[in-house]
Amino acid sequence: MKRVLIIGGGPAGLMAATQLLKSDCEILLLDHKASVGRKFLVAGDGGFNLTHSETPSEFRDKYDSEWIRQTIRQFSNKDWIKFLKQIGVETKIGSSGKIFPADDIKPIQVLNAWKSFLEPKVQFLLNTRFVNFDHKQAVIEREGKSEKMDFDYLVLALGGKSWPVTGSDGAWTAVFEQKMIELTPFQASNSGLVLYENWLGDLEGKILKNIRVTCGNQSCSGDLVCTSYGLEGKPVYAVNGALRKMEKPVFKVDLKPQMSLEKVFEVLKKAKNPSQGLKELKLGEVAIFWIRNFVSKERFLNPKELAKAIKEFPIGIRGFRPIEEVISCAGGVSVSEISASGELNRFPNVFVAGEMIDWDAPTGGYLIQGCVSSGYVSGKAIKLSIMN
Repeated sequence: MKRVLIIGGGPAGLMAATQLLKSDCEILLLDHKASVGRKFLVAGDGGFNLTHSETPSEFRDKYDSEWIRQTIRQFSNKDWIKFLKQIGVETKIGSSGKIFPADDIKPIQVLNAWKSFLEPKVQFLLNTRFVNFDHKQAVIEREGKSEKMDFDYLVLALGGKSWPVTGSDGAWTAVFEQKMIELTPFQASNSGLVLYENWLGDLEGKILKNIRVTCGNQSCSGDLVCTSYGLEGKPVYAVNGALRKMEKPVFKVDLKPQMSLEKVFEVLKKAKNPSQGLKELKLGEVAIFWIRNFVSKERFLNPKELAKAIKEFPIGIRGFRPIEEVISCAGGVSVSEISASGELNRFPNVFVAGEMIDWDAPTGGYLIQGCVSSGYVSGKAIKLSIMN
């Protein structure tokens, strides 16, 4: 009987195991924490967003990598919802189109249902740390002792580097570097932005409502929260990718996206003075602070120029929040090093899955979906190999 080792008990590892349940193989799932799915549960603290109800093509467009888009073609958001129903987890669609567990179903209940589905076939080895691997053996550490485990197939689902308290500390990168496997350096994703101090004022806790943020070809509407260091909120998370590519990162804020440039200009032109015009536009405290402090006097007194500033307000950033604080990260194993199923080119029958791989996506259910889809393609490839 073939032996499959899966190291990493997050959504990617669990889904890889799920695909092998009907295969003639021994499945061992290892995790270095005392329980599986730690990050899965933490992600559910603020509302357990499992995926999104968009059409498949709209959904795939949210990802930055063709590799991950192709995995989602094989295991889509609709497939994920169907599987959840199979294990007894009903779902609902929120007002924004996001998919959540049905009322009163908590994250731990979703995880327990999944574990119960796996347990008749899968052996869980917890408090077991990954150390190294070669073509036929994985080196692990348990109870302070190192040991080697033989495998026919190995799935590494070791996570990225964000939220290391949950287990995804990126320590595995040293092993991959030794094996000359190309890695893209990890960077914070879906991160709050750190602004220069003169932008902060006395704004901590204030909300900038109903704005639109744009950077390059990335754009997102919503609210922003001012913090002691800068800004948090979905609109700035959505443009992280574009900002990371810029030598001097700058994004633009449309402070009045509900009105065209022409209409904003008309309001300002008819007002007695610029201050009266800003009040009539109902821009709010944060927007007015920025305009008064960072729009030149000449532009402020010119209705046409002030309207342009309101519609395209540029903000430069100092950087991102530390990767240890953010929900996700970009970077990891380069897709040039793997097949469509995540198999390492240099190590046949060794697969990588989930956040180990260099792909990125916004919040809103896309991160979990990317992980389960990549776990699916790895598990499916192993299942087909065993059958053949």
